[in-house]
Amino acid sequence: ERFLLTERDLGAYFIPPRFFWVESIRHGDLPLWNPYQFSGHPFFANPQHAILYPLNGLFFLLPFDMAFNAIIILHFFLGGLFTYLFLKDLKVNSTGALISGLIFMLSGYLLSVHSLLTILLSSVWTPLIMMFFRRAIGNPGSKNEIITALFITISFLGGGIEIVYGNFLVLLSMIIFSPQIQGIQEGDRRGSPLQNKNSVGEPPRGFPKWAAAVGRPYWNRFQSLFIVSAIFLLLSAIQLIPFVELFIHSIRGKGLSYQEATIWSFAPKDVLLFFLPDVYGYFVDMKKYWINQCWFKTLYTGGLPFILSLLYFLPPFRKEEGGKGPGETRGLYLSLIVLSLFLSLGQYNPLYPFVFKHVPFFNGIRYPVKFLYIFILILSITAGLGFQRMTESSRKGGNRKLKNLLISLSLTSGFFLLLFVLGHKEIESFLKGKGIDTPAFSFLSVNLYHAKRFFFYLALFFLTLRVGYEVKWRGWIKVLLVLFLAADLFGNMGFYGKEKTQDYFQKTRILEIISSDQDHFRIFSTAKTISTDVPILLGHATYIDYLKEKHLPSMNLLYKLHDIWGIDVIHLKRIDDVYRAFTGTPSISSNNLVDLYSMKYIISVTPIEKDPRFELIYSRLEDLQGKKEELLRGNTIKLYRNRNPFPRAWLVKDHRVLDEKFILAILSGKEFNPRKEVLLEEIPQWVTPNSELRTPNSIGGLPEIVSETNNRLLIRVKAAQNAFLVLSDTYFPGWKAYLDGKPVKIFRANYNFRAVSIPPGKHEVKFVYHPMSVKLGVLVTSLGIIGILVMGLCLRFKVTKRRGVPLRTPSGKENI
Repeated sequence: ERFLLTERDLGAYFIPPRFFWVESIRHGDLPLWNPYQFSGHPFFANPQHAILYPLNGLFFLLPFDMAFNAIIILHFFLGGLFTYLFLKDLKVNSTGALISGLIFMLSGYLLSVHSLLTILLSSVWTPLIMMFFRRAIGNPGSKNEIITALFITISFLGGGIEIVYGNFLVLLSMIIFSPQIQGIQEGDRRGSPLQNKNSVGEPPRGFPKWAAAVGRPYWNRFQSLFIVSAIFLLLSAIQLIPFVELFIHSIRGKGLSYQEATIWSFAPKDVLLFFLPDVYGYFVDMKKYWINQCWFKTLYTGGLPFILSLLYFLPPFRKEEGGKGPGETRGLYLSLIVLSLFLSLGQYNPLYPFVFKHVPFFNGIRYPVKFLYIFILILSITAGLGFQRMTESSRKGGNRKLKNLLISLSLTSGFFLLLFVLGHKEIESFLKGKGIDTPAFSFLSVNLYHAKRFFFYLALFFLTLRVGYEVKWRGWIKVLLVLFLAADLFGNMGFYGKEKTQDYFQKTRILEIISSDQDHFRIFSTAKTISTDVPILLGHATYIDYLKEKHLPSMNLLYKLHDIWGIDVIHLKRIDDVYRAFTGTPSISSNNLVDLYSMKYIISVTPIEKDPRFELIYSRLEDLQGKKEELLRGNTIKLYRNRNPFPRAWLVKDHRVLDEKFILAILSGKEFNPRKEVLLEEIPQWVTPNSELRTPNSIGGLPEIVSETNNRLLIRVKAAQNAFLVLSDTYFPGWKAYLDGKPVKIFRANYNFRAVSIPPGKHEVKFVYHPMSVKLGVLVTSLGIIGILVMGLCLRFKVTKRRGVPLRTPSGKENI
């Protein structure tokens, strides 16, 4: 049996769209458009689906479930590997680089975002981006700028837009705070990162401090950033331009509210989460889910990373670095830590409202806590540098004060561990008396266990560091330290959610009923049904049963069922407006939007038999105890069918032209009847205000949907007079309509849908989604790739030509 990683957002949010686009491409149908969610929605334009992400090519080499799992696991190793390579580029020894890689790879941050796939796919590239940009601002030439831009592009294609934004802030900090690093040679591994004056340590003796801080002139560094940004824009245009178009029309186009944007900020008290997992019980009580920071499953990092990082930031030891102050690179890393915490604090940062209001695009970003990835990465890097510093100090004879401090801290940690073990009952009783238990905290027994575990590893780490100092860090003690670190990180909150692949893809009874209907229609799961706050009654249900019986709109994408709603953080604002107008009424009988949506099936926990338009055809009562009537009144899953469903395409002869703000209000009322009129936002050219229709008693037959793919829709229609062909499909720029092969205008109808004018007679109307944004993006990226290749060949030719010129002596003779 095979399994699929399904924890948290993976099962409901990430797997369905990935399965959809993988299957679509396998069948030769590139999903520029998704006709199955939100009554139709741009798909390719959303980078979160990561269609162009290079490593997603595994989907076409392996079965879907194996590829999906492999991609997640692979990125943990990539995060560790890239951090290791960055540390080696800083000339840190192999053990220090390995420690940094392990910390980043097994950190609570990366473990948490395995279920927030876009963040995982994008954040692991940050070490490589920093490494090559560091080279770029230290070496003239465009090679490293191109490589930096390439990795930023890959990060962007992974879908983590906020991570890309954060990475540009990291590069800006590197411009301002990086030390003098002229003359970096790729592959140069000589010297120490703390003593080599041309790497990350002290500037050359006698070199002015302000010049050391600046390194190359500021304008030269900004030039490198400008080149990187320009190349990134060229390479990413194929995804970026469609995304910008989608973003402008989305719910985030005009920004989020401050309250929504700052949900899940990093509260100062959450510092404890680095050492004690879920100490406040955020995941024990779901009432705390939106009130507190629950974006991370865990932030546990343990004691060793902080110990080693602190050793790096401490002032120089007496015998180290000639007694000078902290190296300039410490300033860079401190600035990045401050930047990360400044952004992550969100609503707890008094200056965040200014950033939210005035920094471009920041009002479209939710969950500030995600910017902690910078802090975790810098913590990992400085831990490796701290270990390097310890090994160098040890070789020079060490520092007696540090030795004594390490053994003292080890004994102190051991004392607290012993105290917690022997005095467990007394401590538990005391803490309960102080209220340090549920509901304000997690279960006290759990917190006490984590506290013992923390002190155990703390004592072990301090002791290992002290022994390592004594034996001058021989191989065996390095191995022990790495093993202890891995055990601490890997052994904490390392569980993950998984389900059998077969169980995940198996249809519920309700979906079997709906799938057997071959008509063209849409379905709707009520807002109460899909709400995470509303429990549903199921008999002997597992987690996957519960998830599937909720019938989230995203899950319908697996079976290509047309839904009026979906789950997407970047969806069109007009779609959102109509949906809220529909669900914001006391009942679905309050307006005629059921017809406008072409809704045939409704999945609901709330009984709706009082509406004569619907009939109950199935209820999920298996393995439930009680009377059927009482169960039907409860929160059981019920399937209703519209007795007289409205088609997805129909003809209307009457129209009104109104401003969009009035149209939405009309749609919300019972007076509007989509069967009789269509609401437009511009006057059709072929209709005059006083036009007389030739046959007022007849419009024509019911339009027939002949075929439908992701990006195309073919309809046959017979009109008895001038009429509008109205669709319950979303209007969006990029759709083209052809009447008998000739292009015709698509009108925005009924606020969010489509209509075309039809003359009398039999016609074929073809709708094709081929947006200019995608074509422009392909063109720009293609030209960018060609330009970069030409530039690379020219540079290579110049280097080859320069190397081919024989050296001559001052006398003009060749020096052989």
